[in-house]
Amino acid sequence: MTPRAVTFAVLGFAAGCAATREVPPSQGARFSGPAADAPLPLSLDAAREAHRMHEEKRHLRFLEAIRPGHLLRETGAAVPQSRIDAGEVSVAELRHAGRLLFEHEYTLAEGLGDARARAAAGRGESPFRRVHEARRGGPETTTCASCHWRGGQGGAGALVDASLVLGDGDLADGADPRNPPPLQGSGAVEALAAEMTRDLQAARARLVERAREEGRAVETRLVTKGVDFGVLRAGADGSVDAAGVDGVDPDLVVKPFGWKGTFATIRDFISESLQLHFGIQSEDLVREHARHPDPGLAGSGTDPEDPDGDGVTGELGSGQLTALTVFVATAELPVIRPPAALHGFEPAAKNLQAPVPTDFLETWARGRAVFEEAGCARCHRPVLVLESAVYRTRSSVTRGVLEIDLSRDGESPRLEHDPDLGGYPVYLFSDLKRHDLGPESASLHEDRGVAPREYLTRRLWGLASSSPYFYDGRAASLDAAIEAHAGDAIDSRSAFQALGREDQGALRIYLLSLTRERRIVVP
Repeated sequence: MTPRAVTFAVLGFAAGCAATREVPPSQGARFSGPAADAPLPLSLDAAREAHRMHEEKRHLRFLEAIRPGHLLRETGAAVPQSRIDAGEVSVAELRHAGRLLFEHEYTLAEGLGDARARAAAGRGESPFRRVHEARRGGPETTTCASCHWRGGQGGAGALVDASLVLGDGDLADGADPRNPPPLQGSGAVEALAAEMTRDLQAARARLVERAREEGRAVETRLVTKGVDFGVLRAGADGSVDAAGVDGVDPDLVVKPFGWKGTFATIRDFISESLQLHFGIQSEDLVREHARHPDPGLAGSGTDPEDPDGDGVTGELGSGQLTALTVFVATAELPVIRPPAALHGFEPAAKNLQAPVPTDFLETWARGRAVFEEAGCARCHRPVLVLESAVYRTRSSVTRGVLEIDLSRDGESPRLEHDPDLGGYPVYLFSDLKRHDLGPESASLHEDRGVAPREYLTRRLWGLASSSPYFYDGRAASLDAAIEAHAGDAIDSRSAFQALGREDQGALRIYLLSLTRERRIVVP
């Protein structure tokens, strides 16, 4: 057995990749995915796999106890960016490494926090900071899984998991609360945003060319995948006026991550999240800081390899960041699961005044119609069609690009081609556009230049397993979330308030069908 094979075996990679087929490195960076006979979510094989994962986590905790830092050392050696760029690591191997890193509890010795946190720990004080200090963040936790857990792995967070961002490091009243969003389907979402960006920027290029050819000012509506991003104007000299652009930055890059739509890629979102929530600095972040110093985020340490000055360098390699990115990008797609009849159901209370319904299918169908009639679908668009299922992520260290076919690789359910639509339908219930939610929802701070009242349309898929709702988790119920809508969404809120009790109930039934596929989970 080769040294690399030993490394994977120690981590359980071999067991995790047993259901994959390898593609020779000569075929480039398009890797293979699960075999056609991968276990069904509720099968006996799936139960065995869940049990294996539980035992692997338990074994890794023992290894960490006896050899602190074991997981980061082993994954760093197993999935270096150079091997990924050479096409020597499969998607299954990257997913497995990414899952372990997602669940890993980072420590001070591994780079958790910064110089301040390390000094506090040395004095016997807590290194954690519940309220973020501006863009430097906390740290306020040790693992991704501590906040992304509701409904299963990579899910949303509870109210107590909310981050208090852009604060002064002390008082909660001066920070903006942000509830952890679910991560399912992120790869398809990034791919959609990339295609929308391509369309918008191509429209800008055509407009500029037309203005120069005609020697006069011209304008065009920016529409991609049925979503209207306003009006762009160009002058005869090639100048561009983006004053009429709506819901996207003037650079026309659709950014689908972050409550305010501030990140274009999963990779950038994860890299900054590691800094904000753990103080773990990825190699990508350190290299970017060297090229474009950003002490407000990365710190002002004198060692260029250790910007946060905690005495730890090489905290997370670019290959490990790629593994985390692949794990999130290839997570399952949420599903729409209409209610089924409950045969043989008997209510516990026998003295109910009204019969208990056991078949909600007709109510669900009515709720789907109400969703459209109330105007919810104007922003929460049920489906956007993806032209290509290929997802790409680029290391900012090596510039290597990894391509993954999301219709073939990763966790099921996956993308499926629909010939009638001419692409891959993504049932995300969002337009990936920012909207004004009114003064009631205004944040205290601008976020990367996004105005306080503007927020990205939330993706509603998986809604049934991602409460509480709204960007700050203030809404404990679906009704409360709808009632919190204002600004651009005021008409939909009013339409919901005007509905009769039966139609409101039908809408709730429909929303509760937006869920995750059932699967076996062993804590």
